[in-house]
Amino acid sequence: MVKLSNTAMTIKDDSMIKVENSVFIQQPVGKVFEFVTDLNNNYKWQTGILELAITSEGPLELGSTYRCVNRFMGKRIETEGVITDYVPDRACCFRITSGSVSGDSSFLFEARNGATKFTAAAEIDLRFFGLGKIFIKRKIFSQLKNDMLKLKNILENGHNR
Repeated sequence: MVKLSNTAMTIKDDSMIKVENSVFIQQPVGKVFEFVTDLNNNYKWQTGILELAITSEGPLELGSTYRCVNRFMGKRIETEGVITDYVPDRACCFRITSGSVSGDSSFLFEARNGATKFTAAAEIDLRFFGLGKIFIKRKIFSQLKNDMLKLKNILENGHNR
């Protein structure tokens, strides 16, 4: 049985969406943090990522900048962002600073009896998508849940699919 918690979707106004989802992963918090914050692994568990790279010098840390290209509902979305909080084994938060969408996202990690509670949250402006926002918001919410289950499966069972 898969345990998900804190699953929520809020529509703040006509263009903003706030999503949050948590999953319990039967791996130590250090292992989950290391996997999630290694940008080379994002392709393995996050749907639609085409390119993702650090654009600043050095390792991923507070103040690092990145560029991300992904495909969502047939549209190519290019963004740039900055890491706004980075605490090993606790948090990695980022802000989209330019591109066709804007917003803030966070990955939070909490040790729980040898396992990890991993929470992903985002508040995103969807003006880029125009009409059909309710459908788009539901699609984002569904994709987040599926991506987190995929992450759980990879880390607990070693399966990439």
